[in-house]
Amino acid sequence: MNRLLLCSLVTLTGVSAALAQLSPNGATASFRGSLPPKPVAALSAEQEAAIEARLKEISADFDAVKKHARAADADIFLKAVRYALDFDEWYDKKAEDGVKKANALLDEAALRIAALKKNETPWMEGSGQKVLGFYSDIDDSPQPYGVEIPEGLDYAAKSPPMWIWLHGRGDTATDLHFVYGKLKASKPGQFKPAGTIVIHPFGRYCNGWKSAGETDVFECRDDAMKRFNIDPNRIALAGFSMGGAGAWHLGAHYADQWACVHTGAGFADVKRYQKLTPDKYPVWYEQTLWGMYDVPDYARNFYNVPLISYSGEIDAQRDSAEYMMEVLAKEGLKPPHLIGPGMGHKYHPEVIKEVQAWIEKAVAKGREAYPDKVSLQTRSGRYIYQRWVHVRAVDELWEDARIDAEIIGAKTIRVTTSGVKSFGFNFFHQKPGLAGWTVIIDDQEVRLPGSQGPLANFTKVTRDDGVAFTWNLDEGGKLLYGDRPYDSIKEAGTCMDDVFFDRFIFVLPDGPCGHPAVDAWVKEESQHAIRRWRSLMRGDPIVMTASELLRRSKEVDEDNQNCHLVLWGDAKSNPLIATLLKHPKTPLQWDAKQVKMGAESFDAATHVPLMVLPNKSIERVRLVDDGKGNESTETAAIGLVLINSGLTFREAHDRTNSLQNPKLPDWAILDITQPPTAEAAGKVVAADFFDERWQVKKK
Repeated sequence: MNRLLLCSLVTLTGVSAALAQLSPNGATASFRGSLPPKPVAALSAEQEAAIEARLKEISADFDAVKKHARAADADIFLKAVRYALDFDEWYDKKAEDGVKKANALLDEAALRIAALKKNETPWMEGSGQKVLGFYSDIDDSPQPYGVEIPEGLDYAAKSPPMWIWLHGRGDTATDLHFVYGKLKASKPGQFKPAGTIVIHPFGRYCNGWKSAGETDVFECRDDAMKRFNIDPNRIALAGFSMGGAGAWHLGAHYADQWACVHTGAGFADVKRYQKLTPDKYPVWYEQTLWGMYDVPDYARNFYNVPLISYSGEIDAQRDSAEYMMEVLAKEGLKPPHLIGPGMGHKYHPEVIKEVQAWIEKAVAKGREAYPDKVSLQTRSGRYIYQRWVHVRAVDELWEDARIDAEIIGAKTIRVTTSGVKSFGFNFFHQKPGLAGWTVIIDDQEVRLPGSQGPLANFTKVTRDDGVAFTWNLDEGGKLLYGDRPYDSIKEAGTCMDDVFFDRFIFVLPDGPCGHPAVDAWVKEESQHAIRRWRSLMRGDPIVMTASELLRRSKEVDEDNQNCHLVLWGDAKSNPLIATLLKHPKTPLQWDAKQVKMGAESFDAATHVPLMVLPNKSIERVRLVDDGKGNESTETAAIGLVLINSGLTFREAHDRTNSLQNPKLPDWAILDITQPPTAEAAGKVVAADFFDERWQVKKK
């Protein structure tokens, strides 16, 4: 065995700094008190004015090309400078260096705009390092990413493989500094795989590759795949430090998307990484919400993808990888975990070669889109797919649910389940589908009819004795035998923060709320949510008033299918909230006197409800105005409806990416006599998850 795979025997004297991981309050060492941090060398008023004038001039010129297919390649520079001005993102030692960066980006923006006017994109030509952009579907914001194209690679002639490299935490790596670094890069990244394109997502700055940062990876991947003719079955996911945490998370939750996964350092869970003891645990529902991201809860998904990990021998973050090796071993998995002798939080120069060779071999083999064997493990309704298997409903929400499915012979599939009461298959590759197949589920045989297409759904039905159950095949949304199946798992979301993975609109009230304290809170918190999104998630959210949304309802409906709506205010100030409250399936009762959820009620003058619901359950929140002042409800599918909340993790949680997780479940009641803080928008006096039918759970 290569000696580099072994832990070398070194003295630990003097390595306490290398072992440092988190400060006593759980903060990452790089944290400077806020994201983004305060400036190091702030610009003078004259310097800012000069940059603002150039930005305004070039932005006006950009209007001529903003509809060009590659407009984002120029827009990323304008946005980077605009945000740097808005948030004082000047982190160089001298103000002049910040000015230099801003002007360099504006120069590049001007050059690209001029080229786009001639329908040219010279920055796409040739090899080397490039910085490109795309418009995110979440909020239409331009988001940057870096690309490395090896010398001599003709990606148009033959589809090449691609590595996605997730960067580590960089508190000062905001748009300006990320884009400038990629524009002026003089050397390639950590790995240099032959004949392979490497992309570097921005990840929307510093969020641990979660929420919109997670979506950014896939939007970046998809943009690069189209540009560079990438082979979809030869894409590797890799990262180090915060990027290693991202590789753990995205590797486990989306194991079917990659040819292989490499995790370099990086946390994998909250409790162990934060060294939490029971006396320091947060409220119960926050612990439950750890199940959205915590990688141990998705460990069996690594049966679907090759995995290799790396740790420095004396790196404190090695503990996370060692913990994952223990978890994976209990599931029968033993992926390689390479150790860099004597190394702290970085790669060993020889071991990194072994890591690269291993990944290249896995990528060369490629991903099998429809393997004979699939494993799926989940706790969250957001992560319910692996290859051709998906979960439709579980025994208990937020509890462990598993499916192992294997094709064991001609037209025969064996399935074992745990915690699952409905699941489905997708065999679009199979012609003519699943006609005549036999599925053995937990030792019970279910025969599929000769008319079965590529999709098949199965549901567990309780027998008349009330104890035993049988598995039955669904047909047209109904079971061939027994009662109607359960509704699917809360497919659109599992907590308030689910709204912010996808396209959403902040819908502000038209006028004042019914109570002064509520009105003041709504005004402050809605603006806080907008500022928070811009500063941390690096995009300008789509914002409308309720009346504007109603006036533009047809246009919005066409342009924003499945768009989530974040409604601010109360029934008096926001007509969409009033319509929502009138619907019989809405579990919340809220009038001028009380806020009532289930059996609990609170004074409406000093309490505000926060709640997420799928529009599917309430039919429609959209109002149609006939132009004569008459309003009506119209049925359509528009994602989720969220009331009175932005991201539920707040500024205090930015001190470490491991805490940037959802803090509130499906609903909460806030006592707003306690002012908002960096940890909460008010005092939570009641909160819980809805049941699987989006109703208040019975006590």
